[in-house]
Amino acid sequence: MKFSIFSNIDLHNPDSIELKSGWKVNYLCFSLDKYTNEGIAPLVILGGAFQKFHSFKKEVEVLCQDMPVILVDLPGQGSNDQLGEELNFEDYATILRDFLDYHQIQKIVPVALSYGSAIGFTFAAHYPERTHRLILGGTTPKLRKSVRILLEESIQAMNEGRMKDFSTGVILNLFNYSQRRRTKVPRLLIRGFHKSLISLTEEDKLRYLVNTTRLLNLNGLGEKAPQCENLIIAGEYDNFTTPSECLEVANRCEKRIVGILRNCDHLAPFVKKELMINTYRNFSLHGKLEENEGISSYTETDIPLEKKILEPRWTYQGEVKLKCPQNTWEHYVNVINLNSYGLCVDIGDKRISQEKLQNSKIEFVSEGFELDTIFFDSTRDGIRGIFKRYDFDTYDKLEKFTERLGQNSCIFQPISL
Repeated sequence: MKFSIFSNIDLHNPDSIELKSGWKVNYLCFSLDKYTNEGIAPLVILGGAFQKFHSFKKEVEVLCQDMPVILVDLPGQGSNDQLGEELNFEDYATILRDFLDYHQIQKIVPVALSYGSAIGFTFAAHYPERTHRLILGGTTPKLRKSVRILLEESIQAMNEGRMKDFSTGVILNLFNYSQRRRTKVPRLLIRGFHKSLISLTEEDKLRYLVNTTRLLNLNGLGEKAPQCENLIIAGEYDNFTTPSECLEVANRCEKRIVGILRNCDHLAPFVKKELMINTYRNFSLHGKLEENEGISSYTETDIPLEKKILEPRWTYQGEVKLKCPQNTWEHYVNVINLNSYGLCVDIGDKRISQEKLQNSKIEFVSEGFELDTIFFDSTRDGIRGIFKRYDFDTYDKLEKFTERLGQNSCIFQPISL
């Protein structure tokens, strides 16, 4: 493989090869000459499903001063025009191996983030002889039921042409809006993300559908686990792939370090660039996590409940109706607890069909507003549901409502990791 000195222009003009299998890989590789001659394992960045190479400009520009860096777009990713609808994550691992064979690269350090983490984990598990070290960020063995439901809702909104609802819903899934004062995700980043999602081309919509369906089909990471040294990074306030889910993946790995990113959510790789770059560098070259005010190690194998739940919960004594607008059905319910994401209600001995529970509204009668809600889980106390999140105004209204309830109504307050 021929490595080049970093150039910003090259990020928009990747190389491309077609493997014997017929699958294409787009790629770029940067390094100083001295590192390619020293046999240092290249850092291979496997981003999420929708990032382009320029999303990693800062990382590549800095890290290629210390090691070879390779950017790859596998089918369905970035600028690769092959969707690969039939591919699973084991197939992706095989394609990555074939790519390395083509370029005669023996070992790599995958940096596998979000959607890409399933590829990185599977590659390291199936090809231990090709993996020097592994860095995972924002990972999960499988999607939580609530996340699955909201992703399915996003697909429905996109298919119905409700692109504003789609865009806002995707952002509020990935971005922990209730913790925005702590995470300090720039408004400019959110606006740009929102604008790009609203204006997706038909090709981009199909790509979102294919990749999200592939993610929804993920049901565990297989029986094999990576044997190399592993760093698993979790945002303290990541409510898309929670710290407890990242820890579940970490527990599959014998040689592991778990890093908790302070005051971060799922968007940490794009908000805390300098912190992430230093973390990648130190672990890739030395197998160590350098702790500082931005990241600390977590050495336990479990997260207790009071730290696992990320949001406070409140009680509410006012009148609340569960409604099904399709057939004008409604029923008064008692709120067991609620937060800005969902609630648990007691419906007494009332039997309610699954159709009503999935197409319902919760009306806070005396507060003068209602929320589209999907109920999906029965507990000992009642039924738990999540609010559909389609616009920031409704979310702000709900947030102010919970703030008005005050500390006397707060029945659960999470403890920081």
